[in-house]
Amino acid sequence: MRPLLPFASLLLVLALASVAGAQGDDCSSPLPLALGSTPVDLAGFTNSLYHDGSCVDRDGFEDAWFSFTASSTGLHQFGTCGGDIDTVLRVFDGTSCGAPCLAGNDDACAMSTGANWASEVTVALTAGQSYLLQVEAWGPGGVGLFDLTAASFQTPSNDSCSTAQQLAGPGPWSFDTTAATTSGFSSGSTVTCSTGSLSMGPDLFFQWTATAPGDYQFDTCGSTFDTKLAVHAGSGCAVTCAGYNDNGLCGAFNSEVVLMGVSPGDTFLVQVGGFLGATGPGVLSIAPWSTPCAAYGDDAYEENDSCATAAAIGDGLYPGLTVSKTDLDVYSLTVPAGGTLDISCDHDLLLVDIDLFLYEQLGGTCNDDPTVDPFNTGELAAGWTSSNPELLTWTNTSGTDMDCLLRVSVWPNSGGDCGAYDLQLTGTGQSGFPRFCTPALPNSSGAAVSLGSSDLSGPGVLHIEAQGGPADQFGMVLVSAGFTDPGVPVSQGELCLTPPIGRYGSSAGPGLNSIGRFDAAGVLQNLFGTSTAGSGFDVPAVLPTPPGGIVLPGTTWNFQVWYRDGGASNFSDGLSVTF
Repeated sequence: MRPLLPFASLLLVLALASVAGAQGDDCSSPLPLALGSTPVDLAGFTNSLYHDGSCVDRDGFEDAWFSFTASSTGLHQFGTCGGDIDTVLRVFDGTSCGAPCLAGNDDACAMSTGANWASEVTVALTAGQSYLLQVEAWGPGGVGLFDLTAASFQTPSNDSCSTAQQLAGPGPWSFDTTAATTSGFSSGSTVTCSTGSLSMGPDLFFQWTATAPGDYQFDTCGSTFDTKLAVHAGSGCAVTCAGYNDNGLCGAFNSEVVLMGVSPGDTFLVQVGGFLGATGPGVLSIAPWSTPCAAYGDDAYEENDSCATAAAIGDGLYPGLTVSKTDLDVYSLTVPAGGTLDISCDHDLLLVDIDLFLYEQLGGTCNDDPTVDPFNTGELAAGWTSSNPELLTWTNTSGTDMDCLLRVSVWPNSGGDCGAYDLQLTGTGQSGFPRFCTPALPNSSGAAVSLGSSDLSGPGVLHIEAQGGPADQFGMVLVSAGFTDPGVPVSQGELCLTPPIGRYGSSAGPGLNSIGRFDAAGVLQNLFGTSTAGSGFDVPAVLPTPPGGIVLPGTTWNFQVWYRDGGASNFSDGLSVTF
């Protein structure tokens, strides 16, 4: 769970209920809850069979009840993010059974070690009023100690343009929008700036004064949530929008604005908010800005600047990549027999003109001379126009899967020397395992997670690869003996597996833990050493419980990846494998 603002450090040692009817086991006899951290083990409670569909419509399992009295008016946050079980959390307006539900959550916490699909609720409460909290296990056997935390927040003093925090010179400065309100402020001199400012969630304001001449970059790089940033020229609320950005080159959905020709004494109102209401701790940096190529730097795939050092990619969206006239990018990929490869390269033509070339990897010609644009020199296909996005399409009619190389390079006559681009691919992978529910529903990155690159390499009975996921989000592999297509809508995706469904998670045991995190390229990187490739998961013969047992020859098992997607969750397409 993200760090909370300071709160009273009061630890309540909870006497765990052991029989039905004990305190906390029912809404009529809740346990007292105070600010701080309270240890809870739901294994000591029964199922009260109560839920409120107006908040989170779940018929869960064991649950515990607490009463909380607010000592201040304002935002309060309750969470179970330090636990190792899947929970649902609800807050009710009053202490009597049947009180209306104020807020509920299932799966808000970023999943990591000790935070397995836990929950978090931020809600406005009134001083002196008492409220009920219900913590419910979402899954049988809610065994596992976790902390139920309670914290209160004060609205920051720089919550409006008229009370902006005064800054001068270079940053960085820390901020937290958790308790901020949504101002709706916009001074847009352009449609983009106006719309972008108005669509911010809870936002904060800073008044910055330049102390030296030059070009400056304003950014939120290193912040913990999906930020939005607007920079307005002038002081106070009577200002003019000078720049706006949602997702900048530094990745992780953080924001960057560059202003040119700033003079000493110039003032700017900086507005920081979040995408779709996202909030959290962040960092505002203001620093001198250098040339574009120096600002871009290397992306995560360098040094992939030759045919011999190509970086492997597959279906998905790869945002924030960089290329220059002296440093092209080369990627390796596989196009299945009869498959059609579609590639889109999104870039800013005002900065740079980028082209695409596709070569056969084995026995073909690959030109990696960055000083030439090698059209008609042995490529299978090319995207060779002055258009954005640059597009490339090629169908593999060879009859066999083909390993290919993709060159991304700057047109030698381009006015700009370098630039950033987002690469989107579909149609890669190997022919082989049947897939279902494909393509999966898109996630917050705009791509869909695919298991099409999975194969029989490595130890175990199967190696699963997941590509196209949202950066920095966690996921795990699920397994079932059956599937349905189309699947059942769950959160932002489709669950296509049928019960009983097994989870290769932390509770399944060390060798069965598939939990990973998607990198900047959308590839699921293994976090627990259960993949010899570093990415994906090496599926062992032993199955998690449920369904239990082992994978036997001749049996068919079906797989999906379940992953976090911003404040919600999503699913990959499905993979059906007969062993």
